[in-house]
Amino acid sequence: MTVHVISVGVSLRDSLAEPHKSLAAASALLLAIRAGKPLLVMDGKQVDDAEEASRWLAGALTAEGHPGRDAASAARLAEVSEQVKAGQWPARLSAELDTFARVMQGGARLGSGDIAVLISSDTSGGLLSGLWNAVVLAGGKPDRVRYLASAAESPAGLRGRVGLVRIAGLDAEDEEDFRTAMRGLGMLGRRLLDEGGIDPAEPFRFYLSGGFKAAIPYLIGLAEGLRSLPGNRPVNAYVLHEATTSAAIRLPLRYIAPEIVRQELGRWGGSAVRSSPPRDRFLDGYAYEPYADGWRMTAFGDGLCELFGFDVAGLSP
Repeated sequence: MTVHVISVGVSLRDSLAEPHKSLAAASALLLAIRAGKPLLVMDGKQVDDAEEASRWLAGALTAEGHPGRDAASAARLAEVSEQVKAGQWPARLSAELDTFARVMQGGARLGSGDIAVLISSDTSGGLLSGLWNAVVLAGGKPDRVRYLASAAESPAGLRGRVGLVRIAGLDAEDEEDFRTAMRGLGMLGRRLLDEGGIDPAEPFRFYLSGGFKAAIPYLIGLAEGLRSLPGNRPVNAYVLHEATTSAAIRLPLRYIAPEIVRQELGRWGGSAVRSSPPRDRFLDGYAYEPYADGWRMTAFGDGLCELFGFDVAGLSP
């Protein structure tokens, strides 16, 4: 059993806008996609607002019988998914599915014992692409997809399912956005381990071909943080070169001894600022760096604190 973490961009949205570039002319699948208009699944219109898209996804993907479910949206998603034959879409339609399929050396479908977590930016295009990537991974069955509107929502019950998670700040415009995103990623990792029903030795695989390229270092930071938690959990990360037809490339991931993380980040005196750095400075330039008023956590430091369960400002002595 494996936990698959997949960063989502808009490559699938772009493929669906011009499906003839990826699918054979006059093929049944091409005709089905053109007729079903999957990009207009949200009430038959293009949704450009992230909040509106998020509300629609929450209603459509909430389990039957639970508060918040919108029966009409759920029914429309199921109808369109069947009409466009989402369970038959080939992996080449998106960088995310293609990378997954090459690493798995098979189709882009999630096994019944695995967990997939799709990390989407806080944009309507990213959420729409994330939805259809998730439905394809789920074998064309929207009832195997769950939506988490933020990293603070519980990821419990994802075994055999695809979770689509909206991460605020991942489409960053400045340093503070990335700090917000890294905190969200750290929180997501922590909650997956605490509430996701994941075995202590269960491996994680990261697929980083999709999404904003500037976000890749932060997703690598999450992968490295998970690899550095106590227990020696197997963690790997992969990316697909845009011009190749070969296997996905495995990225190098650092291991940071957990005791070093605890020693350097676990006690910042209840403040985000220190007058001097930690004594050994192992994480200098990565988790903290000098500012005009002293030493401050970086976005990576904030994410590590969230992942390791520290208060972001540091634990009080």
